[in-house]
Amino acid sequence: MRTTLHFVQSLARGLKVLQAFTAERPEMTLTEVAQATGLNMAAAQRFTDTLMQLGFLHRDHNKRFCLGPKVLTLGFSFLNGSRLRRQADKYIKEFSIKHNKTTNMAILDGDEIVFVSRHEAQRFLSYDLHPGSRLPAHCTAQGKVLLAAKDDQELTRMLESMDLKRFTEKTVVDRGRLWDDLMRVRRQGYSISDRELSMDLVSLGVPVLDINGQVVAATNLSLPAREAHGDWLEEMIDKLRGLGAEVSAALGYSGDYPLGFHGLPTGEAS
Repeated sequence: MRTTLHFVQSLARGLKVLQAFTAERPEMTLTEVAQATGLNMAAAQRFTDTLMQLGFLHRDHNKRFCLGPKVLTLGFSFLNGSRLRRQADKYIKEFSIKHNKTTNMAILDGDEIVFVSRHEAQRFLSYDLHPGSRLPAHCTAQGKVLLAAKDDQELTRMLESMDLKRFTEKTVVDRGRLWDDLMRVRRQGYSISDRELSMDLVSLGVPVLDINGQVVAATNLSLPAREAHGDWLEEMIDKLRGLGAEVSAALGYSGDYPLGFHGLPTGEAS
């Protein structure tokens, strides 16, 4: 992390404690908090005590910590104030209802995607997803689009540090194979996550561009794996491209909607 004159290390550590709580790890003991954050026990105790007093953490009778309700105010403030969500929500909902398919829009945060809009028609995962939920970028259709939009130098750096966790036998965890997959996404302008997150799920993703033609988000639709093949799959890709073009236009983009990502080279793995 690059430091500056005004960098407040204690604030960064406190935020690191909050970020340690995830969908896979919603509750932790003090020891687990210390292990997850790299803090010693005394520091972990100070930060958890402070965050509890502020309402950002809660501790149950078994002395296990979980996120407190005040954390929600931060997420809701971002989501409700996001121009991206305000502009896209109606298109996401209308598309989902029209085609009876779960449809989402997400942005990239590190090596995860964060949902900013979601309309669920069918559930493929055992846990609930909603605006603010996170999933790994490397095995999701939206994540592949957003990673492919990075330039070669940044993408190389990200892949080197990324934890390529395997979720199914189809998950791409080899960095060379993932690079090739992302170069293919650049060329064709859409992504397919084929049973990489769940063996029941195939997900398609396309970019959302802003007024300057920059990829700022990705939208996707979820399909039952047993149906996602042949002409019907190609038809759904075309329909999703139409949604991506609509949302991009709502954000002020007026150029041709890309069959590939404009201005980005399709480099070779280094």
